[in-house]
Amino acid sequence: MQRPARLAALAAEGLLDGSPEPVFDRFARVAAQAAASPVALVSLVTQARQCFVGMCGVQQPWADARETPLTHSFCQHVVANAAPLVVDDARLDPILCSNLAVVELGVVAYAGYPIVGPDGAVLGSLCAIDDQPRDWQPAQLESLSEIALLLGNELERRGLVRRLAADARTDALTGLANRRAWDEELPRALHHAQRLGHPLTAVIVDVDHFKAYNDRNGHPAGDAALRDLGSRWRAHVRDIDVLARIGGEEFGLLLPGASAKETLHVVERLRNDMPAGLTASAGIAVWSASMTADALVALADGALYRAKVEGRDRACVAVAR
Repeated sequence: MQRPARLAALAAEGLLDGSPEPVFDRFARVAAQAAASPVALVSLVTQARQCFVGMCGVQQPWADARETPLTHSFCQHVVANAAPLVVDDARLDPILCSNLAVVELGVVAYAGYPIVGPDGAVLGSLCAIDDQPRDWQPAQLESLSEIALLLGNELERRGLVRRLAADARTDALTGLANRRAWDEELPRALHHAQRLGHPLTAVIVDVDHFKAYNDRNGHPAGDAALRDLGSRWRAHVRDIDVLARIGGEEFGLLLPGASAKETLHVVERLRNDMPAGLTASAGIAVWSASMTADALVALADGALYRAKVEGRDRACVAVAR
């Protein structure tokens, strides 16, 4: 049940932090109505717990917790077997009768159907629950099965939205952030730096003589060099940094919490890890509390210009404050 691929797919959904998701609560309410049951859950099963991303009729303290350990879970069996589990009276079941959900949560009758993620992994269970024994009606079970399928469609839709959002902020050639992402992240980074009182540096990096490189080697070779550069440079920045392709051969880098000296070290690592035959110049601007995003970028652009003009090998770095 706990295969790494399944757990990775589960984590990728971003639904395990306990934050209420109204759409999944609506699925649970519809399931409860369809099954005429007092409780219904949209339950995702991890290594140690089941998380209620959607719920209806759950009592305290479980309602606030929105989860239980697997010792209190019937849904784990739906995931483990990748098949529905329908029980009229769990107290009479030789396996389920010892589950703590029977005693502590009052789970007696249970009908659960697999929730299948976009990649085919079973992520959890849509279930209806009663604290009394009952004969589940065929129409009720069919409705629960259909709702579980719709939940899978909703996860697929959400995944598509995430991919579209990521594509809209990603440079197709290098795989780095694009100009749109840079423009969105820059004021956000300034806001965080001001709120936390942390330093922030912005860097504009330009590949030297790139037009001549293209003319000499051809545009396919130029594209390949930029792809290679993007792959190389990603290894030199942190997850909290923003590295973006903001022009043809121009790149922007935001380094939250970094001083000018630390930024110089990062920039030197970038400049020393270039595709063969290419060099780069960079301008660094250190943010101050009175500076706008446009002013910060203008300062970095000015530093880049000085690096280009004053640098004997067009690969020096000028620092502006």
